Amino acid sequence: MNFAKWLEEQLELKKMTQLDLARESGISQSTISRWIHGEREPDLNKLRKIGQALGLSEKETLITTGIFEHDIFTVEEDMVEIPVLAASIPCGTPSNDYSSYAIGHESFSQSFLRSYARSMRNENLRLFIVRAKGNSMIGKGIVDGNMVIFSPDLEAKNGDIAVIDLEEEGGLCIKELLIQKNAVVLKSANPDFDPIVVVDQPVRIIGKVVMHIGYL
Repeated sequence: MNFAKWLEEQLELKKMTQLDLARESGISQSTISRWIHGEREPDLNKLRKIGQALGLSEKETLITTGIFEHDIFTVEEDMVEIPVLAASIPCGTPSNDYSSYAIGHESFSQSFLRSYARSMRNENLRLFIVRAKGNSMIGKGIVDGNMVIFSPDLEAKNGDIAVIDLEEEGGLCIKELLIQKNAVVLKSANPDFDPIVVVDQPVRIIGKVVMHIGYL
């Protein structure tokens, strides 16, 4: 459908004249007349004004006039914001209060997240991000600056990578969990870094890592 035909149909549907549309949109009637006769077509700014005057959303206007395909909006409709946490979280913070330590947000499409991490298929799963510092987990593909996405709702088991709070080490860290009888070993994925062994005391696990994202 060309723009002239679309505009004529919209005016008929809304029971508006060209003069009505000119008054509502602030665009001259002569310009609208030239559009309807197929002599010209509007630029994007004027098209937005026409859509508003007709009571249409910008998305609907751009799709119905054929300027954009519907698929261009699918990622936008699927977006979810994940809080980015500060490098440390005070002791005693309940797991449901982590969002109060957010220093920003990152946006991702849900379909992208679910395609790379099966555990994210649970729509009610809480997700948070911490930034990796250093290269102690380079063997797992996690390098300095990566966004590491984790969930406090998933249990971190033996062999999982987790976000752990080690106040003595300067706050949150990302390590592989090796759970033994009387100790927990926090293993790096870089031979240049020794493992951290915690004996006969609790380890504060913030959440299980579900994926990490870097930049090229």
